[in-house]
Amino acid sequence: MVLSFEDTPLFDWFKKNRVFILLMLAIIFGGNAYFYYAPSLSRQKNAESWSLYQTISSEIDLKENLSEKLALAEQDSLTYPWFVYAATRMALQASDQAALDILTPRLKTLSESEAGKSWVASNDDEVQPIASILYDAAVSADGGATSFNNPEPDGASYTITLSDSAGITYDVTIGTYSGAAATAQHFIDNFEGIVGNSVTNFNNISLTIDNGLPEESQGLEVERARLFHSNGTLCTVATKERDGTQKPGAFQILLQDNYFADGQSTVFATITSGLEELVTAVASQEDGQVLTVTAVQEV
Repeated sequence: MVLSFEDTPLFDWFKKNRVFILLMLAIIFGGNAYFYYAPSLSRQKNAESWSLYQTISSEIDLKENLSEKLALAEQDSLTYPWFVYAATRMALQASDQAALDILTPRLKTLSESEAGKSWVASNDDEVQPIASILYDAAVSADGGATSFNNPEPDGASYTITLSDSAGITYDVTIGTYSGAAATAQHFIDNFEGIVGNSVTNFNNISLTIDNGLPEESQGLEVERARLFHSNGTLCTVATKERDGTQKPGAFQILLQDNYFADGQSTVFATITSGLEELVTAVASQEDGQVLTVTAVQEV
């Protein structure tokens, strides 16, 4: 006599444990799907957040549309604090009391939230939540833009040698940040392409250096490592796609603070020596002159 599957003890076991079996299958397949799709979804979320921040920050007018832009920023939990902090620094610089009156209660709420307490910065050699620092500055209304200090670089160091049209050379030593590891590694992997390139795109705010990669190279993703675009920092250059991608073939050296770039491009290194000499070199260049990168070497 041949038993059908329904008549076997195994069928009874499946029947009694079908809920458990279905749950385990859901966990297995769901877990695999999560690990497969989660990185892609995370990148998409980051791109959408970056695009929103770039859009509202590029069109801000403290007197005309601050409340409107704040409402848009509240749509995204990552965009909102970046925007509040940048707008506050802008209002402090402009001594705009009306804007500060709008921003101050938001800063107070952020400073008291658990998420806000984790957004810290060094100001006057004291590490505090960014919201608290800006709240105190807004309440005191001393005027002037609040600047934040980045931590000491903790990655590999390199010396970039530049030469001007008169043959004078300038050595700039930089240290990279492990908090922006992917971008720093991209710079390291391609720094040999920097040598020989002329720096023709420079002013008293920044200078742009190419690393020789073709334009069609795959773009970098922005790394929001909570590093500030202070003078002397090295950062990526955003593409025109408004999706968070950064140009793989270029980076900028900032000669002045650019706090509205915080969160929009990746700070991956900072100048540890030679900044004053570089600023002097840029300021002394006349029309038609260029700076040329003559060497890059690990320290």
